[in-house]
Amino acid sequence: MVTDKKTTPPVAEDKQPGAKAATNATASATTKKTAAQKPPPKKPTAEVKKGFPWVKTLLVLILIGALAGAGWLGWTEWQTQINSRAGQSDSLQADMAALERKLQKQQQLSQQTVKQQNQIIGQLEDQLYAVKLRLNSQAERILQLGTASRGDWMLSEAAYLIRLANQRLQVERSIENPLAILENVDNIFVQLNDPELIPVRRALAEDIAALRMTGNIDREGIFLELEAISAAIKELSIIAPASQAETAKPVADENAQAPSLLDSFERFSQKLGQLIVVQKRQQPIEPLLTNNEQSIIQNNLYLLLEQAQSALLKEEQIIYRASLEKTAALLARYFKLNSQSQALIERLTVLSERPVIQGLPDISGSVAAVQTMLTLRQNRITDEEQQK
Repeated sequence: MVTDKKTTPPVAEDKQPGAKAATNATASATTKKTAAQKPPPKKPTAEVKKGFPWVKTLLVLILIGALAGAGWLGWTEWQTQINSRAGQSDSLQADMAALERKLQKQQQLSQQTVKQQNQIIGQLEDQLYAVKLRLNSQAERILQLGTASRGDWMLSEAAYLIRLANQRLQVERSIENPLAILENVDNIFVQLNDPELIPVRRALAEDIAALRMTGNIDREGIFLELEAISAAIKELSIIAPASQAETAKPVADENAQAPSLLDSFERFSQKLGQLIVVQKRQQPIEPLLTNNEQSIIQNNLYLLLEQAQSALLKEEQIIYRASLEKTAALLARYFKLNSQSQALIERLTVLSERPVIQGLPDISGSVAAVQTMLTLRQNRITDEEQQK
């Protein structure tokens, strides 16, 4: 701020000191009054201050617009980055899920491979153990062969024959062959003449007695007899209907002349006599069979006999008996009753009453006894070798 200072005229030096002091006091008071009074502002400065707010507002608006634009651009860029990162995160999650699935598959495959390898290892171990057992048994047999005597060989043969008799009894379901084999084994024990074999011979004698007391069924004979009956049925005659030739015989004209009344009456009486036939029959009257029905009945008889043969071999008593009874009933119903048909019916009735189930005794006692004897001898030989 500029203040106009009033110049004071110089005071002569020759004035008195009191006057000088009064003058100085007056000057200081005047100075204070001047300083207290402020001059008014200049007009150009006020005009500048009046125009500044518009410029400031414009600048503020421009600044706000720039900030808004920058904020919008930043927001859009931020959204774009967020979307891209979200897409990347989704793709990463999908890749992670795919990797996890692949990892699970690989783990499953590895587990399956491990299981298969464990199974293979277990099988190989079992096979190795079986091979070791076989080698041990072979070594024991070689040792036994080296120290075996004639009695040991004969005892081994007897054990084999006893097992063979038991197998043939179960397979063939016949008594003759197992009985003959066991009798041969008893002869071998007689040749050995060993007191240690008395328990084995006792069990063998019980099995032989059981086989001898068991009834034998002649399946081969019954089968062949049924086959012979099937062949004999072809020779039997079925009750046949009256032929058409007999019912409709042509009347030959002896001459070309017209028949007389007497001849016509005679021919009428002959035809009437042919139409009406009176027969005495004790059995119920059956309808006459055609040729096709006759062949069907014969085929049924053959099938029934074959069914009876099959039931005979399978030891099916009910089916065997029913087949033969039905065969006898068809013979009595549709075939002429003569000596041949009566003989076949009687034989079928007898065969149907015969049993076809073969009873089989238990002959495992001798097998167990001879196996026990072989085990005892083998243990004895092994102990002797170990002691040596």
